[in-house]
Amino acid sequence: MKKALVVYFSQTGQAKLALDAVLKPFEENKDYHIDYLLIKPKKSFPYPWSYMEFFDVFPETVHGIPCELEPITIDPATPYDLVFIAYQPWFLSICVPINSFLQTAAAKQLLAHKPVVTIINCRNMWLGAQEKMKQRLLDVKANLVGNITFVDRSANLISLVTVLAFVLKGTKEKFMGIFPKYGVTDQDLAKAPQFGTIILKAFESNQLQRIQPELNALGALDIRGNLLLMEGRGRALFPLYANYISKKGSQGSEQRRTRVRIFGIVLPTAILLLSPIITILSRLAPVLAKRKFSKEIAYYSQNSLREQ
Repeated sequence: MKKALVVYFSQTGQAKLALDAVLKPFEENKDYHIDYLLIKPKKSFPYPWSYMEFFDVFPETVHGIPCELEPITIDPATPYDLVFIAYQPWFLSICVPINSFLQTAAAKQLLAHKPVVTIINCRNMWLGAQEKMKQRLLDVKANLVGNITFVDRSANLISLVTVLAFVLKGTKEKFMGIFPKYGVTDQDLAKAPQFGTIILKAFESNQLQRIQPELNALGALDIRGNLLLMEGRGRALFPLYANYISKKGSQGSEQRRTRVRIFGIVLPTAILLLSPIITILSRLAPVLAKRKFSKEIAYYSQNSLREQ
């Protein structure tokens, strides 16, 4: 019997829904045994978040500073054949619990030389987080073979409102009776088992290195031109903002509350103001810089890390 390991963090349950949908073909196959490893911080992150708690975690998330975790519930020496990692991007980076796990000795032992498939659940921006994931997996000598994304299909500004309502108020259904339901659609979840079928067949035929184009053909990766450009700006500026806040103290310190509060105003405002401009630029980019734009999309559609 083949063994698969599923490492995940699911604060609201959304990631687990997507994960279960993808893994349905494995769960229905008696030749596979699946172990689930839920990553638990010793100090739980709140849900719903308060305004200050949400933005105060920004610097540590961007800098990849780990938090303390509860001891894992499996033996790190277990010889798994395949690993799935389900996570959410926070501030264009890997969420703190999963990033913390990836820096442990147990992760190195569990993931070394193993094929890994990542499953991302997020609002819409995941490119930067996955770049950091690629590096983390290289650090532990894991082999990233596939990536699947589940995103909110709403327009960027609409999903900005609904995600804030979701994380700060716990409101997933229609916010204010106007905005659409936040999160992954039932249609996306319904087709998710197709991804699992592709992975299962490729694993049995020793072809895991070739699955990403097949996954892409079914819509596994959501790469939008306007968000590609906006993420690029964010990834350049976020470390600067993170340093600006961190200079006043560590997470939770009273000394940095003013700077956290300022960032909590600046970020949504910047998205609100820049989103229309970036959308226009993204429509011009394929015309004005066709080769570069196409090259960027092709890069993010595969699993190798960009050469430095």
